[in-house]
Amino acid sequence: MSTDIKYKLTDTQVSTSLSGESVILNHGKGSYYSLNEVGTFVWDIFQKGPQTKAFLKQEVMASFEVSRKDCENDLRRLIDSLINEGLIEEA
Repeated sequence: MSTDIKYKLTDTQVSTSLSGESVILNHGKGSYYSLNEVGTFVWDIFQKGPQTKAFLKQEVMASFEVSRKDCENDLRRLIDSLINEGLIEEA
């Protein structure tokens, strides 16, 4: 996954925050998803507009105690999951 590709929220989702976590509904699938604290942090950044993986990594590393390698792996898994569930897409 290239770090310069921008990703954005799809039009088939709606979300809200509850107790520090995000709950997301995919209208197309009729499925609900939840994100933990770091996932919610990333989701909140996506709500500001299209973002690159590099920018997301920079923001997560500045806000959480995580190694570069773990951050990269976790972000890759999160972004892949969000794409597979139709919640984000390439901008």
